[in-house]
Amino acid sequence: MKRYSIALILLALAALVLLVSPQQFSEGGGAFGQKRPARKPTTPAPTGPGAKDYSKFSHSTKEHSDGCTTCHKVPTANSQKVRGFPDVADYPGHDACVRCHRAQFFKGAQPVICSICHTKTSPKDSARAAFRNESRPRQFTILFPHNKHQDVIASITSPTSPRNGRSVTAFFKSAHAFADGPQPYNNCEICHGAPKPPVAPAKGWPDKFVPADDTFKNSPAGHASCFNCHWSGQEPTRDKCEKCHSKAATPYFPVASPMRFSMKFRHDGGGDKKNHERECTSCHINITKSAEVKGLKPDVPIFPSCMNSDCHNHKEQLDDEMAKFNKPPQGGFVCTKCHTSDVGGKKPPPSHPQALLGQ
Repeated sequence: MKRYSIALILLALAALVLLVSPQQFSEGGGAFGQKRPARKPTTPAPTGPGAKDYSKFSHSTKEHSDGCTTCHKVPTANSQKVRGFPDVADYPGHDACVRCHRAQFFKGAQPVICSICHTKTSPKDSARAAFRNESRPRQFTILFPHNKHQDVIASITSPTSPRNGRSVTAFFKSAHAFADGPQPYNNCEICHGAPKPPVAPAKGWPDKFVPADDTFKNSPAGHASCFNCHWSGQEPTRDKCEKCHSKAATPYFPVASPMRFSMKFRHDGGGDKKNHERECTSCHINITKSAEVKGLKPDVPIFPSCMNSDCHNHKEQLDDEMAKFNKPPQGGFVCTKCHTSDVGGKKPPPSHPQALLGQ
C-alpha cells in the first residue's frame, strides 16, 4: 500500500512537469534536457556588383545629385571660428543623412555609414574628419574663368576708384576686410600677392640651395577671395555651388603646384628686384592665352620674356653655357646661373636655342 502511494505521487509529479514544460520531452516521451531554439540564419551583407558600400560617399549617386543646399548649409555654424568668415566649413548635419538612410544610420552599435564623416563610429565620440578630408580623392573640379577675372579687375581697379572710401583694389585683397596701405594697380598680386614659403622636397633641396621665403607667390585656395564679390552680390552667389564646382569624371587627388625650373629666380628681393617689379603678364605671357585654370601655364618663356632689349640681353652668356653643355662628352657641364643641378644638368629645352636666334 505504501509503495502504491509513492508510485502515484511520482506519477502525478511527472504529469505536472509535462503539463508545465512539454518542450523538455521528445516526441517519443524521452527527456533530452533544455535546448535553445534554433536561430534563423542571418543574411550576409551583399558583396556582389550591385552592393552598396556605405563607408564611401559619392556625389555622383543619383540620389545625391540634387542642389548642394539640399544637404549643405551656407554658411555652416562653425565657419567663423574655423575660417574667420561665412563659409561652408563642415559636413551636413545628421538630418541630411537620416531622412534617406535611417536603416543604415541605426544599424548596429557602430554603423559603417558614420565613418564617412566621423573618425570613430561611437555614440560617445563626435570627432569628425577635417573638412575637406585630404585623405580622400576629390569629386569636383573647379570652373574658374581666369580671363574674365583678369578683365574685371583690370577694368574696375584704380587707385582713385572709391568703394566705401577705399580703393577697389583694397576690396579684393582679403576676405571681408580691406587691406591697409597702397595696393598695386591692375596687377595679379590682388590674388597672388602674399609670399608662399617653399616646402622642401622629400629628398632635400638640390645643391643645398634653400629658396628664400618670398621666392614663390601663392594662389587662392578656397572661398576667401571668391566671397568678397560672390557672397550675395555678384553672380554666381554662395548658393550656386554648381556654377564653380563641376563633378569630376573620376575622383582624383590634386597634383602639386607647377614645377619650378628656374629655382634661383626671385619675384622680390635680390639684385633684380627693381626689374622684376612690373606687371606680371609682361613676363607670364602664357597666362593671357588661357581662359580657364585648367591648362593654365604660368611658365615664363626665356624669349621674349627674359632675354630682350630691356632685361637680360646677354646672349653671349647663354650661348657660351650652351656651347659648353653641348661639347662632347655631354653631361659634364651644369648651368648654374638660373638653375640648380637637377635641372641645369639636363639638355636645354627648345626655348633656349630659339632665344639665341631671337625667335
